[in-house]
Amino acid sequence: MRLFIDHIKESIDYTLSDKTGIIIVSSLVSIACFINKNSLSDPILKVINVFLLIVVGYGSYVSWYALKGRDEHPRFKNNMKRLVWEGFKKSVIVFIYSGFLYALIRLAKLSYADGNLIFTVCFVILFILLYLCLIAGLLNRYLHNGKFIEAFHLREIINLIKIFDTRYFIKVIIAVIISQAFAASVVIPFSKGLTLLDIIYSIATFFLAPFLYISSKRLIALNVYDLLEKQD
Repeated sequence: MRLFIDHIKESIDYTLSDKTGIIIVSSLVSIACFINKNSLSDPILKVINVFLLIVVGYGSYVSWYALKGRDEHPRFKNNMKRLVWEGFKKSVIVFIYSGFLYALIRLAKLSYADGNLIFTVCFVILFILLYLCLIAGLLNRYLHNGKFIEAFHLREIINLIKIFDTRYFIKVIIAVIISQAFAASVVIPFSKGLTLLDIIYSIATFFLAPFLYISSKRLIALNVYDLLEKQD
């Protein structure tokens, strides 16, 4: 537990040490929120826009560097194409996995509605296993220089999952939940009202969500890096 707390502190210090990065990420998130609120296009296109791809790519590099034991921050200057490309690849991977996850949860609901508890439990278990494969697949990809196909390399994904004990599993899941909470905040647009609560929400979306996003990406990778070091 002490090591996990140290990783949290290190992740916070890492994020705060790059104030320019936080401002840029926050600004990009704000633009993405504005587009999501005002766009009348397909929902998928609303979420996957170039500004959001940059943020996703930035987060990938944060995790990537941490898994390599490096403390540097991803650069924005002269690096936008790489960030967009990385964000696009990760978004496609998540989209593919999400399609199957949605199908499984849909089947579970239908089975439950029909009173078939056995099938319901089976689909829920498959959903959980596939979700773990998504997390491990993204990590496995970072461990193989960001190769797209490595996110679907089932044998390596299973081998990576096997090295997690209960403690590390819980730590990584906590960080993943924080990171995905950020993703949800981007999909949900800024509040339209001007009440105190609306203003606080908008400020939190601008500063707090990106801060948690960067910190959680670092935290995930630090815990995995520490675990992999113990395997050597």
